[in-house]
Order: sequence, then structure tokens, then C-alpha cells
Amino acid sequence: MRNLHVDQPLVTDEELNALMGEDVPAASNTDTWFKYRNLFLLVVVTSQVIKLLFFSHLAIGNFELGTLDPQAFERYLVFRACFIIGISAFYLFSYLKNWYFEKVSLLYVGIAITALVMDYFNAYVYLSENPLQWITGLIALRFMAVYCLWMNALRAPRAPAMPRYLWS
Repeated sequence: MRNLHVDQPLVTDEELNALMGEDVPAASNTDTWFKYRNLFLLVVVTSQVIKLLFFSHLAIGNFELGTLDPQAFERYLVFRACFIIGISAFYLFSYLKNWYFEKVSLLYVGIAITALVMDYFNAYVYLSENPLQWITGLIALRFMAVYCLWMNALRAPRAPAMPRYLWS
């Protein structure tokens, strides 16, 4: 009989430890901060999407667009919100179903860094000087989110065991 699941081990680490009689708890290797980073990322993504989708006209007020079309810039912000929803759903699916989570999390870090650089050249260069402290806080929040994504990518093998839940 052929093994159709060549990539998957026949015995998990927990089962191997149990068979060998080792008293190593399965949770000892789990990253305990994983759920807190995920909760922080969920709050950041939700707040950014709500701001960009429903209050994009207020976000435009922080920019000096000059000759740029405000409606085109608003469409750009809505496009960014839809993009954030799409890649966040893909990341969440990968985490909950353990579908190549190590690779997807690294890809997501790359996308987050690229999006931050793109926003600098496409949006942040048009910032007005008035709300500078508020925007500086938002940029710092994005750097913290990228750091959390980076830590999740580095510690993806130490993610909570399956079955995973949103808060695990």
C-alpha cells in the first residue's frame, strides 16, 4: 500500500514522546506569546480596515493632495483595505488549518514590509504637517505589527498544537 501523504510524518512528536515514555509536556515547546501577538495583529488589522473602508474621507483630511484627485486617493485607500482583508484572511486560514504556515507567515512579513514601503512612496509623502504626531503613532503601530509578524514567522514551528483556534 502506497503512502499518499509522503510529506506528513506517520507519528507526531507528541505521539513519539508518549511511545518512548518521555515525560516532556507538549506545551513546553509552545510559544506562549503567540496568542497575544495574534490578538494584537487582529486588533490592528480590524482598526485599519474599518478606518480605510468606512472613514476614508477622514483619512484623506490628513493629506495635502495638491493636484491629485481626492476621489482617486480614496479609491486607493479602499483598495488597500480590501487587500489587507484578503491577505489577512489567507494568513488566518493558513494558521488555523496549519496549511504551510511557516512559509505563509514569511510571505506575509515580506508583503507587510513591501506595503509599508509602498505606502511611504504612495501616501505618506503627501502627509500634511498638522497631524504629524498622530500619523507618527500609526506608523509606529505598523512597525510593531511587522515586528509581531516577524516573530510569528520565526517561531512558526513553536505555534500552538492543532487543533488551533483564533485565540490559541
